[in-house]
Amino acid sequence: MNKGRGFTLIELMVVVAIIAIVAAIALPSYIAQVRHSRRSEVQGAMQSAALGEERVRADCSTYASAWSSTPTGCTSGATMGGNPYTSSYYTLALSCITSTSYMITATAVGTQANDTASGTGCSPLVYVYGDDVNCSSNASYKGVVTKSPSQCWTQ
Repeated sequence: MNKGRGFTLIELMVVVAIIAIVAAIALPSYIAQVRHSRRSEVQGAMQSAALGEERVRADCSTYASAWSSTPTGCTSGATMGGNPYTSSYYTLALSCITSTSYMITATAVGTQANDTASGTGCSPLVYVYGDDVNCSSNASYKGVVTKSPSQCWTQ
């Protein structure tokens, strides 16, 4: 009797089935973790932009309305130094700029728009500092930093 070496078709199919089951469980978790890491990256960039705004205000007594421009009336030439985020997963925007307030918004692009935290969609991410910022909601912020949606900033 000839004893063959190797695997039978049934054994190979069992291995393929096990790999498929593991992949079906692991892939969604991996994708969610990648989205979370991209969100963390843009949150760091938003906080860098906020620090840039504070540096400009320290020199100019008002916030910068664009990434590389000096505020009107500022003689020091201070700027934020450009957009701190260059990836293609979010677009970063400055808005509601006054002498005492600003808003930084990160809007997800492409599949990153499917990012969620605790069932809450994480686009757009908003970082607000100000005395009276009302451009995206009816809320009024008095001298505090507000990050929304809050679930996306805490996870």
